[in-house]
Amino acid sequence: MENKGPLIRILFLLVLFMALAPLGCQSWSERGAKGVGLLPAAPAGETHFSPYQPANPYQQLAPGLLGRKLHATGPEVGTAVEVHDFLVGPNQKTGSYTLQGTALFEIRSGDGILKIANQSQTIKTGAVLPVPSGQPFTIENQSDVPIGIRVEILGGS
Repeated sequence: MENKGPLIRILFLLVLFMALAPLGCQSWSERGAKGVGLLPAAPAGETHFSPYQPANPYQQLAPGLLGRKLHATGPEVGTAVEVHDFLVGPNQKTGSYTLQGTALFEIRSGDGILKIANQSQTIKTGAVLPVPSGQPFTIENQSDVPIGIRVEILGGS
């Protein structure tokens, strides 16, 4: 005769679990989640904003075009090199902007059209494009995400 003790215990625990599981779910739905929900509205005139200021914030370079300088070498190195980040919001078109040096645009996010001196070219994430010195350009973002561009400028100001 086989020992059926472990099998009976497993069946008993399984039946017990199946009987109690619906009770736990029902009581959760009746109680709701504690501590989860919307915060209360701020009182009228509440102006306690954070004093935080980023070390290197974006500045508006042209309508719709934000930029910030990340790094620049001095003239003692030889050819000056600057590294910038440009940002164009979703579904926006920038005003005209001109760089004072030959640049490489590395498209880090977004899709759109780069127009340099009346010549248009499609830009997509991962593309690297040259931009001649002194040539005005505009960017049209045709996506729902910002266009992020890393810009390396040779001979910048």
